[in-house]
Amino acid sequence: MLRIDGAIRAPDGAGLIEFDSAALRALPQYTVRTRTPWHDGQGHFSGPRLWDLLEPLRPAGKTLRITALNDYSVNIPLSDLQQYQPVLAWQLNGKALSVRNKGPLFLVYPFDSYPELNNPLYYARSIWQIKTITVE
Repeated sequence: MLRIDGAIRAPDGAGLIEFDSAALRALPQYTVRTRTPWHDGQGHFSGPRLWDLLEPLRPAGKTLRITALNDYSVNIPLSDLQQYQPVLAWQLNGKALSVRNKGPLFLVYPFDSYPELNNPLYYARSIWQIKTITVE
């Protein structure tokens, strides 16, 4: 479901790790209540915080290149994860996200909590249909 590679240290010493949906759901889950440009009204987006997923892998880079199922990709500074705590959402309002509805994974920033995030730069960083994260 999700592959993380690049400048990381996986538990087995490899430079990559893969998470299936069960592994992602076993992590602590958080809910971001926020509006997005792609949904009507405020949504409740739930999943693990991306920093909580990466921190144990000891990322050595400063940037994440996140790639979607259609090979679209964005670069996100690692500092965003600590500053804003975006969620790697797999649920919206209690229902699993489908590919048709920006799933299976959608990086959601807490737009309502931080007004400075409401601009095209952070909207572009809220990538959906995530398949790969590369630490650079």
